[in-house]
Amino acid sequence: MSAHSPLPHVRRQHGAVLLIGMVMLLMLTLIAVGVIRLSTRHTQVVNNEQVRTEAVAAANYALDKVLNQPYDKPTWDTYRGTTGATVNVNLGTSQAADNTDPTVTTGTVPVKVKKLTCKRGRVLKNSELFDANGQITNAYDKTCVYQAPNPGLTFGNSTSADKSLCGTALWEVTAEADTQAAGGGTLLAASVPVVQGVEVRVLSSEVDTTCN
Repeated sequence: MSAHSPLPHVRRQHGAVLLIGMVMLLMLTLIAVGVIRLSTRHTQVVNNEQVRTEAVAAANYALDKVLNQPYDKPTWDTYRGTTGATVNVNLGTSQAADNTDPTVTTGTVPVKVKKLTCKRGRVLKNSELFDANGQITNAYDKTCVYQAPNPGLTFGNSTSADKSLCGTALWEVTAEADTQAAGGGTLLAASVPVVQGVEVRVLSSEVDTTCN
């Protein structure tokens, strides 16, 4: 009779091992799922940061293209308001050179250049164009002094309070890249605005109309 007594204990031990094994398997599964999800999140964070970097680079490049153009009121007026105008920027990811045709958007990032606002405009004084030695070294500054209707001004007028033929206008403009286009997908559906200011030389006769 005593030889058969251990059997029930053996059955109970086998059941405990199975239960422990299932618990361990569940824990390993949860750990594996957590690692995969964490890895996916890290990849998404890295991709989003790359997209944002590309969008900022595209916005800065668009600003450089716009602000390095010679001032022309009809052209610059297209960048006023919240609508502005789109500048297609090539980041070199799919082609080496910029598109000469603005209507060709293949391989480019569309950047909306907008909110161009004149913050301040003023006419330059003749004295501002001369250096400490009473000389004008900048050829462009010379045209501000010697053109009509002031043909009689000379280098000796460094103390003159007369208005020159030139003025300056301080502009502020915003460039906003399309991050979905920059990333080639929908990794980061957010705007990346870049704001920059620039001072532009204009004719003194255009100072009032420039900032209006």
